[in-house]
Amino acid sequence: MNMSSSLRAKTGETETLDLAILSEIFGRIPYGRVILALYDPDSQFNPLMINVAAAHLKIGRDLLYLSSSRPTVEIRQQFNDLGVNVAEYEAKDNAVLFDDYSTQMGVKSPEKYHSTTTNLNERSIVIGQSATQWPPGTLVIVESFSSMAVNEENVFAKFSRKVAGVWRARGTVMIIGLAVDIHTLQFYQEMKLLCDGVFEVRLVEHHAEMINTIRSRSMKGQRSDTRWRQILFDDKMKASLQFLK
Repeated sequence: MNMSSSLRAKTGETETLDLAILSEIFGRIPYGRVILALYDPDSQFNPLMINVAAAHLKIGRDLLYLSSSRPTVEIRQQFNDLGVNVAEYEAKDNAVLFDDYSTQMGVKSPEKYHSTTTNLNERSIVIGQSATQWPPGTLVIVESFSSMAVNEENVFAKFSRKVAGVWRARGTVMIIGLAVDIHTLQFYQEMKLLCDGVFEVRLVEHHAEMINTIRSRSMKGQRSDTRWRQILFDDKMKASLQFLK
């Protein structure tokens, strides 16, 4: 994986990442942060994460993108629409699209990297083994833990603590997606406790139309801008933010 020190920034003694979109609401994000994304299932959360990931690759950093809610072919197409041929980054080991979707659907995965079981204990072992291959500053995106957590919230909360601990120790920045209004209040609270930061992506009515919005809720140890912003997408689904008027 790419370890170029010229692309690392420091705030005091803490190395940080400048992530597209998210650094607008959080500021630079220190290595070792685990961030929870609470999103409306009918929002444009997934294309937003593709924007974050694509910008990260363009500056020469490493990416692990776990797809659990849709096929990887759809993810590749969205990268391509943004002008990023993710296959080129995969060939150089700078990016991995990990297919967790196919196993859940009970079909054979076309991907080199994919889950082979739905057993959470076995998954935690695989995660622990794979984490050591990624350098500090890697961006890890899990589009949705919700599809994996349904009907197993107690077990999944323990699994999530292990996952967060492993990647935090590696010095990565991890984003975990969790759909709202699906799980129990206790599960949401447990997930918030294990994460360092929280942001929301909501579909709301504004001036008689439905718009996608984003705001940060918190980031431990630093201030963040908690004002709502509208997420704007152009015809290629490239995202930008503006404050609500």
